[in-house]
Amino acid sequence: MKHPLLEKAAPILKWLGGIRINLRLALAAICAIGILHVCATLAAPMLMVRSAFDRLSPQLPINETVVFPPVTPGSQPIPFMTPDVRYAMCRYDTTDAPVIVTAELPDLGWSLALHTPDGDNIYVATGVDVRRTNLRIRILPANERFMGLTPEALGMSNTSEKPQTLRSARGIVALRAPDKGRAYQPSTEAALRRFRCSAQTVQ
Repeated sequence: MKHPLLEKAAPILKWLGGIRINLRLALAAICAIGILHVCATLAAPMLMVRSAFDRLSPQLPINETVVFPPVTPGSQPIPFMTPDVRYAMCRYDTTDAPVIVTAELPDLGWSLALHTPDGDNIYVATGVDVRRTNLRIRILPANERFMGLTPEALGMSNTSEKPQTLRSARGIVALRAPDKGRAYQPSTEAALRRFRCSAQTVQ
Protein backbone atom coordinates (compact mmCIF):
# COMPACT_ATOMS: atom_id res chain seq x y z
CA MET A 1 0.00 0.00 0.00
CA LYS A 2 1.35 3.36 -1.05
CA HIS A 3 1.88 6.08 1.45
CA PRO A 4 -0.74 8.88 1.13
CA LEU A 5 1.99 11.45 0.65
CA LEU A 6 3.44 9.47 -2.24
CA GLU A 7 0.01 9.28 -3.88
CA LYS A 8 -0.39 13.04 -3.57
CA ALA A 9 3.14 13.68 -4.87
CA ALA A 10 2.83 11.36 -7.89
CA PRO A 11 1.10 13.89 -10.21
CA ILE A 12 3.64 16.55 -9.27
CA LEU A 13 6.57 14.21 -9.96
CA LYS A 14 5.02 13.21 -13.27
CA TRP A 15 4.62 16.88 -14.22
CA LEU A 16 8.22 17.64 -13.26
CA GLY A 17 9.39 14.71 -15.39
CA GLY A 18 7.51 16.15 -18.34
CA ILE A 19 9.19 19.50 -17.81
CA ARG A 20 12.62 17.83 -17.96
CA ILE A 21 11.69 16.17 -21.25
CA ASN A 22 10.34 19.45 -22.65
CA LEU A 23 13.47 21.27 -21.57
CA ARG A 24 15.60 18.73 -23.41
CA LEU A 25 13.49 19.15 -26.53
CA ALA A 26 13.66 22.93 -26.23
CA LEU A 27 17.45 22.87 -25.84
CA ALA A 28 17.79 20.53 -28.80
CA ALA A 29 15.57 22.80 -30.90
CA ILE A 30 17.58 25.88 -29.91
CA CYS A 31 20.85 24.15 -30.83
CA ALA A 32 19.42 23.04 -34.19
CA ILE A 33 18.17 26.56 -34.96
CA GLY A 34 21.57 28.00 -34.04
CA ILE A 35 23.39 25.57 -36.34
CA LEU A 36 20.99 26.31 -39.21
CA HIS A 37 21.43 30.05 -38.67
CA VAL A 38 25.23 29.80 -38.79
CA CYS A 39 25.11 27.63 -41.94
CA ALA A 40 22.68 30.00 -43.64
CA THR A 41 24.78 33.03 -42.73
CA LEU A 42 27.95 31.46 -44.12
CA ALA A 43 26.26 30.18 -47.28
CA ALA A 44 24.19 33.25 -48.11
CA PRO A 45 26.95 35.34 -49.78
CA MET A 46 28.01 32.46 -52.03
CA LEU A 47 24.44 31.63 -52.96
CA MET A 48 23.63 35.26 -53.73
CA VAL A 49 26.74 35.72 -55.88
CA ARG A 50 26.18 32.50 -57.79
CA SER A 51 22.61 33.54 -58.38
CA ALA A 52 23.76 36.91 -59.73
CA PHE A 53 26.31 35.28 -62.04
CA ASP A 54 23.76 32.72 -63.24
CA ARG A 55 21.16 35.42 -63.83
CA LEU A 56 23.56 37.59 -65.81
CA SER A 57 25.12 34.80 -67.87
CA PRO A 58 22.18 34.33 -70.31
CA GLN A 59 22.27 38.07 -71.05
CA LEU A 60 26.02 38.18 -71.71
CA PRO A 61 27.54 36.38 -74.72
CA ILE A 62 31.01 35.02 -73.95
CA ASN A 63 33.82 37.54 -74.53
CA GLU A 64 31.50 40.25 -75.84
CA THR A 65 30.47 43.53 -74.23
CA VAL A 66 26.87 44.47 -73.53
CA VAL A 67 25.78 48.01 -72.64
CA PHE A 68 22.69 47.85 -70.47
CA PRO A 69 19.94 50.46 -70.77
CA PRO A 70 19.33 52.79 -67.82
CA VAL A 71 18.17 50.86 -64.77
CA THR A 72 14.52 51.14 -63.78
CA PRO A 73 12.67 49.33 -60.96
CA GLY A 74 11.12 46.94 -63.48
CA SER A 75 14.21 46.30 -65.62
CA GLN A 76 17.08 45.36 -63.33
CA PRO A 77 19.30 42.56 -64.69
CA ILE A 78 20.02 41.68 -61.06
CA PRO A 79 18.59 43.11 -57.83
CA PHE A 80 20.02 46.19 -56.13
CA MET A 81 21.50 47.79 -59.25
CA THR A 82 21.76 51.54 -58.70
CA PRO A 83 19.44 53.63 -60.91
CA ASP A 84 21.90 56.55 -61.07
CA VAL A 85 24.64 54.36 -62.57
CA ARG A 86 25.00 53.05 -66.13
CA TYR A 87 26.43 49.56 -66.64
CA ALA A 88 28.33 47.73 -69.35
CA MET A 89 29.45 44.13 -68.78
CA CYS A 90 31.30 41.24 -70.35
CA ARG A 91 31.27 37.56 -69.40
CA TYR A 92 34.82 36.42 -70.08
CA ASP A 93 36.14 32.89 -70.54
CA THR A 94 39.85 32.14 -71.05
CA THR A 95 39.44 28.44 -71.85
CA ASP A 96 40.44 28.78 -75.51
CA ALA A 97 42.48 32.00 -75.51
CA PRO A 98 43.52 34.95 -73.37
CA VAL A 99 40.98 37.77 -73.15
CA ILE A 100 41.88 41.42 -73.72
CA VAL A 101 39.82 44.10 -71.97
CA THR A 102 40.10 47.77 -72.92
CA ALA A 103 38.15 50.57 -71.31
CA GLU A 104 38.41 54.22 -70.44
CA LEU A 105 37.46 55.90 -67.18
CA PRO A 106 36.84 59.53 -68.15
CA ASP A 107 36.20 60.98 -64.73
CA LEU A 108 35.43 60.45 -61.06
CA GLY A 109 32.67 57.95 -60.39
CA TRP A 110 33.69 55.60 -63.19
CA SER A 111 35.02 52.18 -62.25
CA LEU A 112 35.91 48.83 -63.75
CA ALA A 113 35.93 45.59 -61.75
CA LEU A 114 36.49 41.90 -62.43
CA HIS A 115 34.37 39.40 -60.52
CA THR A 116 34.75 35.62 -60.49
CA PRO A 117 31.66 33.36 -60.49
CA ASP A 118 32.19 32.83 -56.75
CA GLY A 119 32.04 36.58 -56.12
CA ASP A 120 35.73 37.28 -55.58
CA ASN A 121 36.67 40.77 -56.73
CA ILE A 122 40.09 40.27 -58.34
CA TYR A 123 40.61 43.71 -59.84
CA VAL A 124 39.24 47.24 -59.42
CA ALA A 125 40.18 50.50 -61.12
CA THR A 126 38.51 53.86 -60.49
CA GLY A 127 38.49 57.10 -62.43
CA VAL A 128 40.32 60.18 -61.22
CA ASP A 129 39.39 63.85 -61.48
CA VAL A 130 40.36 65.85 -64.58
CA ARG A 131 42.29 63.00 -66.19
CA ARG A 132 41.12 60.16 -68.41
CA THR A 133 42.32 56.70 -67.36
CA ASN A 134 42.84 54.23 -70.20
CA LEU A 135 42.90 50.57 -69.21
CA ARG A 136 44.22 47.58 -71.11
CA ILE A 137 44.04 44.26 -69.27
CA ARG A 138 44.94 40.75 -70.39
CA ILE A 139 43.18 37.91 -68.56
CA LEU A 140 44.94 34.53 -68.62
CA PRO A 141 43.78 31.19 -67.21
CA ALA A 142 45.21 30.07 -63.89
CA ASN A 143 47.55 27.55 -65.54
CA GLU A 144 50.60 28.37 -67.69
CA ARG A 145 48.95 27.39 -70.95
CA PHE A 146 49.39 30.69 -72.82
CA MET A 147 52.58 31.97 -71.20
CA GLY A 148 55.16 32.81 -73.85
CA LEU A 149 52.55 32.79 -76.63
CA THR A 150 51.24 36.34 -76.23
CA PRO A 151 51.96 38.92 -78.96
CA GLU A 152 54.34 40.78 -76.62
CA ALA A 153 56.34 37.62 -75.90
CA LEU A 154 56.51 36.84 -79.63
CA GLY A 155 57.47 40.41 -80.57
CA MET A 156 54.26 40.91 -82.55
CA SER A 157 52.48 43.53 -80.43
CA ASN A 158 51.03 46.52 -82.28
CA THR A 159 51.02 48.75 -79.21
CA SER A 160 53.83 50.06 -77.05
CA GLU A 161 51.61 49.93 -73.97
CA LYS A 162 52.00 46.61 -72.19
CA PRO A 163 48.68 45.41 -70.75
CA GLN A 164 48.19 44.48 -67.14
CA THR A 165 47.99 40.71 -66.74
CA LEU A 166 45.51 38.93 -64.48
CA ARG A 167 44.74 35.25 -64.02
CA SER A 168 41.17 34.02 -63.99
CA ALA A 169 39.35 31.23 -65.84
CA ARG A 170 36.02 32.99 -66.18
CA GLY A 171 33.93 35.72 -64.64
CA ILE A 172 32.34 39.08 -65.37
CA VAL A 173 33.94 42.44 -66.11
CA ALA A 174 31.69 45.31 -65.04
CA LEU A 175 32.15 48.91 -66.19
CA ARG A 176 30.17 51.44 -64.15
CA ALA A 177 29.50 55.04 -65.14
CA PRO A 178 27.72 57.71 -63.10
CA ASP A 179 24.51 58.99 -64.69
CA LYS A 180 25.02 62.77 -64.49
CA GLY A 181 21.85 63.69 -66.32
CA ARG A 182 20.57 64.15 -69.84
CA ALA A 183 23.29 66.59 -70.92
CA TYR A 184 26.01 63.97 -70.29
CA GLN A 185 24.16 60.99 -71.75
CA PRO A 186 25.74 61.06 -75.26
CA SER A 187 29.33 61.16 -73.94
CA THR A 188 28.57 58.53 -71.29
CA GLU A 189 26.96 56.23 -73.84
CA ALA A 190 29.90 56.67 -76.23
CA ALA A 191 32.47 55.82 -73.55
CA LEU A 192 30.48 52.74 -72.50
CA ARG A 193 30.37 51.53 -76.11
CA ARG A 194 34.14 51.88 -76.48
CA PHE A 195 34.48 49.24 -73.77
CA ARG A 196 35.93 46.10 -75.39
CA CYS A 197 36.33 42.51 -74.20
CA SER A 198 37.46 39.89 -76.71
CA ALA A 199 39.51 36.74 -77.09
CA GLN A 200 43.09 37.38 -78.17
CA THR A 201 44.47 35.52 -81.14
CA VAL A 202 47.32 33.24 -80.12
CA GLN A 203 49.64 31.96 -82.84
